[in-house]
Amino acid sequence: MSDSQTNPEPTKTATPAEPPSGSSKRLGILLVVLAIGLAAMGYDRYVAKPAVAAAYAAILAENGKVYTTPGKTLTNKDVHKLIGKTPAKTLTDPDGNTVEIYQWRAGLPIRTHDLFAIYEQKDGSLIYREGGTGNYEEIVAASANISQETTLIIPTKEELADYARADGESNSGGGDTNTFSDADQESFEQAEEDEANSQQNSADNAGDANAPETDSPATEPEPSKPEPSVNNSTP
Repeated sequence: MSDSQTNPEPTKTATPAEPPSGSSKRLGILLVVLAIGLAAMGYDRYVAKPAVAAAYAAILAENGKVYTTPGKTLTNKDVHKLIGKTPAKTLTDPDGNTVEIYQWRAGLPIRTHDLFAIYEQKDGSLIYREGGTGNYEEIVAASANISQETTLIIPTKEELADYARADGESNSGGGDTNTFSDADQESFEQAEEDEANSQQNSADNAGDANAPETDSPATEPEPSKPEPSVNNSTP
């Protein structure tokens, strides 16, 4: 009797999972960056900007109430409580007023949305005067560039002569020096008008002088009396 031989079953080796490819990693990073960017834009548009606008509107509304209430003022401390912020910067403008700048972090960490308030020193307090939104320092720099004094240019005698020559040529239609300028033309026309008026007046006076004098109305002749008729016939 022969012994039966059994064949061992082949063992299955587990195949290790393939590591993710480089393109999949890059895609995942891009998706994360995109998600962060969208979240930053949404925060900037729907949170940061509305917060600045609401704070500024609250300041304006409160200042309007204070303005119509005798004896009441709006100080910088009142503004701090009203908007729930303390200034990130404090400056002094050229007029000696105090400028407080309040900032809200934008969607990007390197940017901020600013609100500034200008206060006037009075009785030991800073009284609200005016305010606005935006970068105060950039606004002041832009205003300074716009309001720079105009440089006064004084022409020389030679330049004035050139201007007068050019003006005369443009008015006369050419370079002929014998043509009239505007002033000469007006004087000539006025002289012609005066001469015409003078001639008309002379003609009118001459006509009055040559007109026949009117005599007193002539008396009508009396009607003649009829002469008596003579009858020469004999009876």
